[in-house]
This record gives sequence, C-alpha cells and structure tokens, in this order.
Amino acid sequence: MKRNNCVIFLLVAVAVLFSSSEAFSAWTQPKGHAYNQMTVSRYETDKKFTSVDANGNAIAIKKNNAEKFVSTKVTYYGEYGVTNDLTVFTSFGWDWQRSADNMNFAGTDGTSGIGDINLGLKQSFIKDLFGTGILMSGQAEVKIPEAYDFGNPLTTLSQGNGQYDATLQVLFGRGFSKGYAWLNTGYQFRFENDEYYQFKPSDVYKLSFGGGYPLTSLITLRGIVEWSKSIGNAEVSDALMTANFAAGGLATNKQAFVVKETMSLEPSSLNVGGSVVLNISKWMPLMKDTFPHKEVVISYNRDMQGFDVFKSTDVSLGETWALAFVFPGEGFFPVNMFK
Repeated sequence: MKRNNCVIFLLVAVAVLFSSSEAFSAWTQPKGHAYNQMTVSRYETDKKFTSVDANGNAIAIKKNNAEKFVSTKVTYYGEYGVTNDLTVFTSFGWDWQRSADNMNFAGTDGTSGIGDINLGLKQSFIKDLFGTGILMSGQAEVKIPEAYDFGNPLTTLSQGNGQYDATLQVLFGRGFSKGYAWLNTGYQFRFENDEYYQFKPSDVYKLSFGGGYPLTSLITLRGIVEWSKSIGNAEVSDALMTANFAAGGLATNKQAFVVKETMSLEPSSLNVGGSVVLNISKWMPLMKDTFPHKEVVISYNRDMQGFDVFKSTDVSLGETWALAFVFPGEGFFPVNMFK
C-alpha cells in the first residue's frame, strides 16, 4: 500500500497554514501575506495517443479516436510569503475520473481520490532587469505521488502517473499602467517508476506566456499559451513490453485492453486558454469589509493539435472548463497593481 497517512496529514496541514491559482509568474507574496484559490474544473476528451510501439520504443504512434474520458477536480492552490522575496506554494485536490474504456473492459467507471501533491518555492532575484522594468524570479517545484495507490499502468486508471517529478523554472513578469504580461520557461525532470513495470517518462521542456488586462474595475480578461516539448529520453523495460503484448497491445482489436489515459511517456503539448475575472468585492459593496479582494474566475482551456515543433504528441487532446474562487491576502500583485 503506497498511501502514507502521516505524510499526507503533514502535507495537508502545512498547506492549510498557507492561510491559495497557479503561481503568478515572477511576482512573490509580501511577507506574511497569502493567496488562496479553490477551483472546480471539468476536463473531457475522446482523443488519446498510444505510448509504445511494437519495438518497445517510447514514442507516439498515432491518434486514436477513443471512448470518452472525463476528469472532474476540486483543487486548492495556496501561496504564502515567507519574506518579501521568498514564497512557498502548494496545490492538491480530489479528482473524479470516468472512462468509457473502463466501463467497457474493466467493469468499473473509473477512480476517485486525492491526486498528486505539489510543493514549491519561488524566489525573486531581480526587480528591474537591465532597466526594463521586468521582474525575474526562480522557482523549484516537486510533484509527490504518495496520496494514492498506483495501479497496473496497462489496465488500470490511477490518480496520477505514480512517479516523482521535479521542475525548475525561470520566471519573468512586467506590469504596465493597465495590465501585465509574464513569461515562464523551465525544465521538468521525470523520474523512474518501478511499481509494476520499470519505465521512465521523458523529461520535458516547458514554456508559457500570458497576461491580463482590466476592462473595468469589475472585470479583467486573462490569456495564456502553454507549450511543452518532450526531450526524448524515456525508457521502457522489456517486462513492460511483454505485458503490453499480453494485454492485447499488438492484437488486431486495439480495444482489447483498457487504454491508460495517464500513461504518457513522450508528451509534447500545446494549450491555449482564456479567463474572465470578476471582482466580487466590487459587485457586492455591502460585503466589501467582510470579504475584501475576492474574485471569481471563469476559465476555458483547450489542447491544440499544433504543428511542426509545436505539435501535440503522445497526449490526450481535450478541453477544460473551470470555475475558481480567489481570496488573496492584502498586498498581492493582482489585487493592488492597478491602484
């Protein structure tokens, strides 16, 4: 049993103390201030990619029009300013996964439970890069897969891919008289998984950029483009290939076994999205003193097929709708940047 209740309790307890959306690029929290976000999201896809070929190479083969897969999540994200230049952050949540493949071939509709837990640090290094007004920071994050049991990757859906990841990033951001822009670049180290069969997913280069613009004091628009590229250093054991064959991986009927949606060994992806941010403190002035600087964020993200080096391979192509409630502490960048 992979679950470790003591470790999970400590991680969740520390996260709650952060008094939590994604790390907002290069900007850190002021000392003693926090940012909190609770998000409900729904991801849906019916386009998936195979992970290994007949020779055991960990590469994408072709896109499969497959049965529908749906993931519904409730996610908490939190940041806390240890100093004005150092922020700690975490994210974790509960995921309900439903797969028509599972219903057809495994006798169950999917799985649910706590997924991966992410912990990280963000350090601000330069406030005004070469006199351009650009802020530069560094970030380190680790993904911890200890909150769930990892099942057989060829026949079972799990809450995650069962192995640790570590990501290092350099973050840039710049605020303007109205609006802001940011750019993140980094490298994700993906470690070996030997729970059932020995395999190592490829490391990934990551690049994302976006920004926001306030239409009024009540409504802000945000946009994001995310691109990740597989480095190509995945490894697959002979035992995994043998098991893949036994499970029907080379059979005439490609649907003879449950497709593992989360087993992406050489992932490259392109995703675009947009958000509408509503300042509910402005919408509800009578509650301003009780609930200052509260926001509701409505988001839509879509995985794109892409082209050339930006082509999505060995990943699902789907879309995500999300509704988030944001309650940052005083002094956080998105709240006060336009004052």
